Amino acid sequence: MKRLFYLFGLMLIISGLRAQNVNDPWWLSMELTNNKLDFRFYEGIYDFGQLDNSGFRLGVERYLNSSFDVEAGFSFGKLIYENIFSSNIADLDLRLTYKFDNGYLLKRDSRVAPYLFLGYGFSWFNKNSGRIPYTEYEDGSHAHLPIGGGLKFKVGDNSEINARAAYRRSTVDAPNYMQYAIGVSFSLSKKKDSDGDGIYDKEDACPNTAGPAENRGCPWPDTDGDGVLDKDDQCPTEAGTLNGCPDSDNDGIKDSEDACPNAAGPAGNNGCPDTDGDGLLDKDDQCPNQAGPSGNNGCPWPDADGDGVPDKDDNCPNVAGDRNGCPDSDGDGILDKDDNCPRTAGLAANNGCPKVKEEVKEVLALAVKNIQFNSGSDVLRASSYSSLDQVVELMSNDTSFNLKLSGYTDNTGNPDSNLELSKRRANAVKNYLVQKGISGDRLSADGFGIANPVADNNTREGRAANRRVELEIVYN
Repeated sequence: MKRLFYLFGLMLIISGLRAQNVNDPWWLSMELTNNKLDFRFYEGIYDFGQLDNSGFRLGVERYLNSSFDVEAGFSFGKLIYENIFSSNIADLDLRLTYKFDNGYLLKRDSRVAPYLFLGYGFSWFNKNSGRIPYTEYEDGSHAHLPIGGGLKFKVGDNSEINARAAYRRSTVDAPNYMQYAIGVSFSLSKKKDSDGDGIYDKEDACPNTAGPAENRGCPWPDTDGDGVLDKDDQCPTEAGTLNGCPDSDNDGIKDSEDACPNAAGPAGNNGCPDTDGDGLLDKDDQCPNQAGPSGNNGCPWPDADGDGVPDKDDNCPNVAGDRNGCPDSDGDGILDKDDNCPRTAGLAANNGCPKVKEEVKEVLALAVKNIQFNSGSDVLRASSYSSLDQVVELMSNDTSFNLKLSGYTDNTGNPDSNLELSKRRANAVKNYLVQKGISGDRLSADGFGIANPVADNNTREGRAANRRVELEIVYN
């Protein structure tokens, strides 16, 4: 009996730890139990269908920290195994529990919370009938080490369903047995927080209205109801969104300091807008959405081509440009209107086009001379290949120009057929150049039939010369 009191005293000492650091430390558990004798090699302890060893268990749990609880419990029941052993049994133990829902293994608000425990306690056997072979013991108390685990199913803030199993290992030569238990646990805390602000009612000056601890659980006043507490409100009697003050145009300047309280504007303009950014405030600007000089009351001078040069100063008022209002697309200093090659920089002496090198002219002239077709055919003669290959080499080395291919025929045959034939001839040359690696984007081809003969169609030689494709350099 003395050992029982020592154990109970130890329980009280341990359960008093950390009592000042938790708000809900004490829990009561009530469980139904079923004991299973460990007869031989664990024989009997897994006979789950036999409930003839039922009993009950009462326990008191004490929270220690997020990982550990301590529990003291008492149980009473029977321990029967077939015709070999029968006894009433009571036990009292103290257990240290390790919780998996400690924030490290599982999150703390986990609904299902597994745990393990290890303890020390005493079991009392009485009204014993039968003996376990090779086990000598007397009725009375025997020390046991309960070890096991279980699951808690949280069903509310103050209640749990608990299922567990404890193997009670005797420290002497007394029966070992398994105790299965299922039941419920309840919080024993009498502390109440009606408004859920984290301050218990007995310490809360406003127990039914949530408020901060620094105001003793009462909410801070908000006289103007704007959601900004009076202690933080620069205008406590006037509702507003800017530190509690009204800012009608939401420009970050409170109305009392805003020269234009109903139109958003920067602080540099005292809260007034300058929508077009021309330096004139909208209230003084006759064209608030179009930038313009103050000399024209904030309105822009007319600019028909939209190039930023007012018509009054624009030499080309209907065409956008940056050279006194006129365009110079290739930047060669020659205005597009005077430039024969407006997209390719050139020389003024060449009307804005680049000067074609003499060797380039020679290659193209030779190619035109040597491109030949049989009468009525768009198939290139083999004699044309060498000159065209020189054109390929020329275009590969100099990508600054494109070629315009113009096909022609002699006057033999139907004019409409000749026109179609001339187009095919021009495209035959184009296809040859493309096959040799020249991009088709750099080539244009068209036919003009019997137009523009270069020789007399009355002679065989003249007609052969007229069956030609001319090559003309084109700059962008």
